[in-house]
Order: sequence, then structure tokens, then C-alpha cells
Amino acid sequence: MISTVDKRLIQLLAKDDTAALSHIIDKYTNYVATVIHNQLGAFASPEDTEELTANVFVALWQNRSRLNTPRLRGWLAATARNEARRHLRDKKLLTVSQEDVVLVSGDIAERLAEAHERTRFFQSAIFAMGWPDREIFLRYYYYDQKISEIADEMDMNAETVKSRLRRGREKLKSLIEEGDFYD
Repeated sequence: MISTVDKRLIQLLAKDDTAALSHIIDKYTNYVATVIHNQLGAFASPEDTEELTANVFVALWQNRSRLNTPRLRGWLAATARNEARRHLRDKKLLTVSQEDVVLVSGDIAERLAEAHERTRFFQSAIFAMGWPDREIFLRYYYYDQKISEIADEMDMNAETVKSRLRRGREKLKSLIEEGDFYD
């Protein structure tokens, strides 16, 4: 269900109401910071997370007059994810190259290489999913959204979300069993 409070906050934002922005910041700061932290992973310094969180709310304010969504939480999540990805691209921290892994010796190098391979596999498998399956999978497993939230924000039935998650897990399982890591 779309929050009537969020709808009203969006309307107030469009009228340059700074109190509405303050309310949104109070309500969603932890959520936005969590999305950013999850996206940055090991590269999430507290300072970067704080700066990128602030950037999301600056973007909200800058786009207040043309904000065309009834789902404020979804807009904030997408903007936070994009800010984090931009940050990673700017810092060139998207992946650990194989050359970097070779510089570490012994068991640690082997574990890093295996982790790198698993990450590449799961990224490849998830990004091979079509929309909306990929979006649902990322929201549920990566952003820890509840099925009911996903269903509300994507205008879907909760049972549809559950069945798409189940099919996605089955697809990943079959890829793992087949050893076909890169579809």
C-alpha cells in the first residue's frame, strides 16, 4: 500500500516545504544509509556512507518539483543505489582484479580468488534475470525489503513476488548444479 503520509510529503516538497524535507530525512536516513552501505560493501567507510546519504537528500530537494512517483521509499532506494554505484565507479572499486589477488600469498589468495569467482557468478546470474525478476531478487536479498513492501512498491501481488523469488532461487540452484556459471 502506498503511504498517504509519503504522498503528502511529496506534495509539500513540490511547494518548497523544508519541514517536509526534514521529516523525510528523519524518517529515511537510516534506510538510505543501509542501502548505500549494502551497495558499497567492504568499501563503505562511515564518511562515504554519510556523504552519499546526504547527496540522496540533496537530489530529492533538487528534484522536488518534478518528482513523479507516489513511492518515496522506492525513489530514495534507487537514488541511493545509483549514488553508491557512481561512487564505486569514480573510485574504480567495482571489483578486485585477478592481478591484485596474485599479490597476496597462500590460503588468503585462494580464498580471495574463490570469493571473486563466486561474486562474478552471482552477479552474472542475477543480471541475466529479466525485469522484474532481477529487481525483486535484489530488493529482497540485497536490500532486505519485505515481500509486502516489494509488492506495494512494484504494484504486484505478494504471491506473485513470492513465486518470482522461488523461480529465481531455482534458476540459481540449477546453474550451480550444472556448473554453468556464466550464462
